[in-house]
Amino acid sequence: MKTFPRLLLGSLLFVAAAPLAQAQDSTQCKAGQLQLAQTDTSSSTASAASSSATAWAKRSRVTDSTPAASVTPTTKAEAFVQDRIRKKGVHVVHFWAPWCPNSKNELANGWAELVANHPNVTFTFVTVWNNNEKGASTLDKYDIPDRVVEVTQPDLGPSDEESNRRHSFLSLPVTWIPSTWIFHNRGELAFALNYGEMKMDTIQSLLDATRKDW
Repeated sequence: MKTFPRLLLGSLLFVAAAPLAQAQDSTQCKAGQLQLAQTDTSSSTASAASSSATAWAKRSRVTDSTPAASVTPTTKAEAFVQDRIRKKGVHVVHFWAPWCPNSKNELANGWAELVANHPNVTFTFVTVWNNNEKGASTLDKYDIPDRVVEVTQPDLGPSDEESNRRHSFLSLPVTWIPSTWIFHNRGELAFALNYGEMKMDTIQSLLDATRKDW
């Protein structure tokens, strides 16, 4: 299990927000609804199929205004993830905490296999709301492959106090854990699961639907 040395971790178009976790127990990180959103890439002004396709292609290119890929990072962890998602390919960013039962349930129910089945996808696990402590030792217990990078997003104080937790990452909301984001096309957000524990076949289906150059 790789760690990013001394990183304190904290990315584009997003999905619906969910209630904020209140405390570090099993009732506060339980699974919720899957809510998805993608960029509307339709062209309302194109008068023909060819011009519509051209307009879509132009909009799909990353520009300096691409959310998450262009925002100014506020922590070293954000800077590391931003640099990673800007690179060509598909990138998974997963937010979790070692104390959260739902995070641990996900780890036990297929993350290691999912990572192993996608050698061309990068995986970054961001440890949040954990009193600035790393989570690599917990990931090792679940045999998460070494190529997964763990980074830690710093709290503003003791994380058992809600007001001390950072609830955004690269200017996007982190409102619940576990949460999983999938990026492609050099920093565009394809999917965001921002409300609780997910089955691995759900994440797998979204990876199948994601293309690096869409």
